Amino acid sequence: LALPLAYESVRRKVKKRIMYVYYGSQDGSAAGFDHKTLKFWSQAKAMGASKLIVGITAEDAKVGDHIFNACACSVVDEIIVEAPKKVDLMFMERRSIDFVLLTEAQQLKTDLTTEEVMQMKRVLVLGKDGVVRPAEGKNASKSE
Repeated sequence: LALPLAYESVRRKVKKRIMYVYYGSQDGSAAGFDHKTLKFWSQAKAMGASKLIVGITAEDAKVGDHIFNACACSVVDEIIVEAPKKVDLMFMERRSIDFVLLTEAQQLKTDLTTEEVMQMKRVLVLGKDGVVRPAEGKNASKSE
């Protein structure tokens, strides 16, 4: 079978992006799994992510139905059970993750990524206005 050249050239230009989101009790949302979580995951997938990975820590996997909730969501492609509490560059490279996506609540209330990942601009924050911005490191927020 021969494919049309236009299709082949577009296929080569499309960059596959893998997004990672954290889901657990530490993420700043006490409610757990609700419409906000579903909306956040859907927005993460709609940002051009060819694969959406949800990370659940070992503590959260034992407590509730986090694994079942993530499995039931159609936009989730992979679930990492016993994910690290703090995402570092080695974890991202091992899993071929391009970006970590956080909500504003996750960025403010918790420390989910290392400073090295922040400096490499591989952490994105989805604001309440629906706009995604690179996350600011601790040093940048203190100087303002």
